[in-house]
Amino acid sequence: MVVDPESFDRALDQVYRATTGEVDWHDALLRVASAFGAACAAVAVERSDIAQVRHDPLSIAPTPETLHSSLQTRDIEELYYARYHRLDPFRAQVGVALTPSVLRMHDVCDVAAFARSEYYQDLCRRIDCFHLGRFTARFDADSQLRVVVNRDRKSEPFDERELALFQALGGHVARALRIQRQVTQMGATLVAALEALGRNGRAAFLVDRGARISQMNAKAEAICAQGDGLTARHGRLVPHEADAQRQLRAALSFQLGEGPTTAPKGPTFVVIHRSSAAMPFVAEVTPFAFDVLWSTPVAATALVTIEDPDSQRPIVSEGVAAALSLTRSETRVAGLLAGGRSEREIADALAVSLNTVKTHRKRIYAKLGVARRVELAAILNARR
Repeated sequence: MVVDPESFDRALDQVYRATTGEVDWHDALLRVASAFGAACAAVAVERSDIAQVRHDPLSIAPTPETLHSSLQTRDIEELYYARYHRLDPFRAQVGVALTPSVLRMHDVCDVAAFARSEYYQDLCRRIDCFHLGRFTARFDADSQLRVVVNRDRKSEPFDERELALFQALGGHVARALRIQRQVTQMGATLVAALEALGRNGRAAFLVDRGARISQMNAKAEAICAQGDGLTARHGRLVPHEADAQRQLRAALSFQLGEGPTTAPKGPTFVVIHRSSAAMPFVAEVTPFAFDVLWSTPVAATALVTIEDPDSQRPIVSEGVAAALSLTRSETRVAGLLAGGRSEREIADALAVSLNTVKTHRKRIYAKLGVARRVELAAILNARR
């Protein structure tokens, strides 16, 4: 079989899209298998300590930390890692790879002997795999990458040109998985950064040019729940006053390069007056740039932060909530109760039913051993 370059390129495109969640890894590997005329394709990142690799690689029992396959069932993978990895014909040749290598079954064992082997008879024959191909490379200090492409017995073995394409595929899969890891780590870092702002008394929102919210911290949720000058309505950040709405739109346009200048010198500030006549919120708007890892378009995003003038810290901090065994919903209700809001006002602010608020209040009082709001407020203030 001759691997069609267009089919190969489409398969690579699907692999990279799988890293962003645009397509499922199962579907991407089906494309890979189709491009190579294979019965199945699989990708695994397996844990392996580098010290043990150098000392005794054949003693290592591979354990996958990432596993994707074109197969519909995980039964074969489970059997492989539970028992059949010990019979794998590539095991003695590859062990645990320190340098990238690509091998086919003909390179590691006799074809007739393989057809009689327990590995083929009990495992590979079940999924009609005979001509095996294996790419192996070190993924990082603690793990290795394995890319598998297997053809059925009626097919031709991999020729040298196909092996070269297979090696190129392995390199792209390694890069795609590293990108996926970076994206995941970036998301975790972003959440941690927003929560750190919250612990310092700042509400933080990530919004696009239309003020649609993609992320916000607990402090931002609490301010929106109060419904005092600002709210999150239909997924958008919306000041209540029309003038503040216009200011926010202008600030987003300015910071995202759509206003009168494309080179903002610093943050833009929006004053948001509150219906309670309390001190207004002052929102600081700055651009927030994601790294574009490849050509996939990423919407321009701005960071909007607000320092609550009523308090430098949340009414009920995460630490206090944990110490008092309050859930996130109970924490919000407890803070608003202690702040003097009625149960109906709390229900409206949190967009829940009055019965839900009453249930939360009963649970809060039971957990804290109190019977009145003044007692609740005293406990919360004492623990600040």
